[in-house]
Amino acid sequence: MYKFLFILFFVPTLITAETTPDTLEVSVYNSPPFGMKRESGAFGGLMVELWESIAKELKVPYRYTLTDMDELMSGLQNGRYDVGLGAISITPKREKLVDFTHAVNPSGTGIAISKKSMSTSFTAKWSPILTDLLELIGILVLMLFVSALIVYFIEKKYAKGERTERHIESISDGIWWAAVTMTTVGYGDKVPKSRIGKLLGIFWIFISIIFFSLFTANASAKLVTYEVESRVNTLDDLRKVRVVAVSKSSGEEFLIREGISYSKIDNLEEAIQTVIDGNADAIVSNIPVLKYQNKVNFKDQLIISNHFLLRNNMGIALQEESELKESINYFLLQKISEPKWQYDVYKYIGD
Repeated sequence: MYKFLFILFFVPTLITAETTPDTLEVSVYNSPPFGMKRESGAFGGLMVELWESIAKELKVPYRYTLTDMDELMSGLQNGRYDVGLGAISITPKREKLVDFTHAVNPSGTGIAISKKSMSTSFTAKWSPILTDLLELIGILVLMLFVSALIVYFIEKKYAKGERTERHIESISDGIWWAAVTMTTVGYGDKVPKSRIGKLLGIFWIFISIIFFSLFTANASAKLVTYEVESRVNTLDDLRKVRVVAVSKSSGEEFLIREGISYSKIDNLEEAIQTVIDGNADAIVSNIPVLKYQNKVNFKDQLIISNHFLLRNNMGIALQEESELKESINYFLLQKISEPKWQYDVYKYIGD
C-alpha cells in the first residue's frame, strides 16, 4: 500500500520537476539603448528584445535583474546569473572571465566632448587663423610689389619706340599688371613692351600661378586644421586633456591599455554631466550608447566623434562553458539575419 501511494503521488512530481526547465536568472546591464528598465518597470532595449525572441524559441522561463557591469560579470562567474545582456563589448579581458555568444552588433569605443567647449568667442576662434593667413597675404603682397617695381624699371630703361596707353609707364601700372597677371585675370590693358620685360612676364606668370595655388591650399588647410583641432579626435589629443571613463567599461579598458590618464566615474550619466559641466574635457565610451544618451537625456549637449578609437562587437554574456551557448547561438544567428533585427537596430541606435 505504501509503495502504491508513493508511486501515485510522488513519481509524477519528480517527473514534472525533471522535465520543467529552471528559471534562468538574466542580468541586464543598465546601458540604454541596449539594456534598461523603463519607468513602467518593464525591461527593454535592443539586446533585451533580441534575448526575448531567442528565449521564446528555447521555451525557457527567465527573470530579469538590473545590474551594473561589475555585478553582471561577478554574477556570471559565481553562478548567480545565467545570462548577461546590455552594451557588453567583447574584449580580451572579459573573455577570460565569462563566455560570449556570437557577436551580434557592430559597435566601437569613441570620444565625446561638450558643445560648450566649442562655443568660443569670435576673437578666440578666428584670431589664430587670421594671424596665419595675414602672414601668407603679406608674403604675397611683397612679391607683387617686387615684381611691379622690377617690371617698371625694366620697361623704363629698355622699352623703345612709341608708347601707348597699354605700356607700363608708372609704378601703379606695374602693380596693376602684376596683380592681374598673378590672379590669371589677364586683362591685357597693361603689358611689358621690352624683351626683358616680356621674359619677366613669363617668369611671373608661372611663379604667381604656383604661389597663388599654394596660398589657396594653405589658407584652406588652416581653416580645416583649426576645425579638426578644435575637437578631441585622436590618442595624442586624449593625452593632452582631462578624460573620464565609466568604471568597468570598454572605454576604461581601452584607456588602461593605451596608458592614458583618466578619472573613473561610476555611471555614464554622471560621466557625461562631468564633461558638460566643464570638469573634464572628454569622455571615452561606447559610441552608440553615447549617442542615445546625448539624444534622449542630454538634449544634444555633446559633440560625438564618428571616428572609432577601437571597433568592437557586442554579445550575450554567459557563464563559462554554459550549456545554453550552442542553443542560443543557433537561434541568435537566425534572428540577426532577419529584417526585424535591422529594423530594431535602426529603431534604437539609428544608422
